[in-house]
Amino acid sequence: MANEIHVDYTSGNMLYAVVRNRAGEVWYSGGQVFESWGTGGRAANDYDISLTDKGGNRYVGNFDGNIPAGRYSVQAFLQAGANPADSDNLVGGDEIVWSGVGEVTSDKLLANKAVQNKSTGEIKYYDDDGQTVLLTHTPTDAEATITRTSS
Repeated sequence: MANEIHVDYTSGNMLYAVVRNRAGEVWYSGGQVFESWGTGGRAANDYDISLTDKGGNRYVGNFDGNIPAGRYSVQAFLQAGANPADSDNLVGGDEIVWSGVGEVTSDKLLANKAVQNKSTGEIKYYDDDGQTVLLTHTPTDAEATITRTSS
């Protein structure tokens, strides 16, 4: 996937993002792991996701496809020097619900392709490309419950 991270900030600057899990740990792409900030002597330069200035006060970046499915915070920082630094100022934040292959949004689930298997009842919700499954929902018909299982 591409350009899942969006940040509004004055064009002409250098911005980067970091991804944090619900425990507040930061994604370290070099080790493919969430960890406490500064583990192993690492700093902002080890955690940064570069953002591209698209003009018109919009920056975009790619969410790492190796991050497991879940709900994550994305923080955007204004880079003051030649490289990202722990002293850079926070300029924005957002949240991403990640399926493991793409961002899950209500408009994607409602507007994009969904296919139900009539034998099992399983419903697969697809990303914009019509091929990537973002969510699998399998309703069960019990006396008083409906169960949804995310993929």
